[in-house]
Amino acid sequence: MATVGEGIGGVGTAPPKRLRRERPGKVAILRAAVTVMGEDGYEGASMRDMANRAGVSVAALYYHFPSKHDLLLEFLDEAYDVILRRVDRRLLGAGPSAGERLDELVGTLIASYVHDDYAQLASTVALREFTRLEPAARQAIDSKRFLILDRVVDVVREGVESGEFTVERPAEVAFAIVGLCASIIEPWEQLARPMSEVIELYQGFARSLVGAPRRDG
Repeated sequence: MATVGEGIGGVGTAPPKRLRRERPGKVAILRAAVTVMGEDGYEGASMRDMANRAGVSVAALYYHFPSKHDLLLEFLDEAYDVILRRVDRRLLGAGPSAGERLDELVGTLIASYVHDDYAQLASTVALREFTRLEPAARQAIDSKRFLILDRVVDVVREGVESGEFTVERPAEVAFAIVGLCASIIEPWEQLARPMSEVIELYQGFARSLVGAPRRDG
């Protein structure tokens, strides 16, 4: 079908170009592979299954990722970087009170975990399969996971120092809040509730954990 501005058989009409299917890049291959891991688990996901899902040869997959372990490590390394950048960006725009900052943290973590189908699968892989990493690789990923936890610890301690929060063990409570946010991933589909509603509910849970009043409205 001709579009506006195109000639049909007229002078200057370019010959039709043959459509060429672009090969998926490394990011698309990684995304497909993580989807397979999310569906079948790390042990159940084969490199062949991942290549098939990505629409590439097994050789092409190995070209980018020499092993399944390397694939998992690269995914986790990038995934936690993305979440950490998002958390820091949202904290910069959060309100001045510790309660507002805690709400922002909870909302950002939950939205990061379940904002679409791929995010849910990727979050499942990140939280379930990081133990598959070899010790040195796991240590590197753990350091990034702890950076996210540190952001929550800092906000809880701010609230304690300002008198907004009444907990005696900020680090332990922060750990519980991070776990609370992650707990939404598995039952998400069964909840069948709008994300905004779930986030508000979990923000209330987090405020209860730190001994702060629930947000008005």
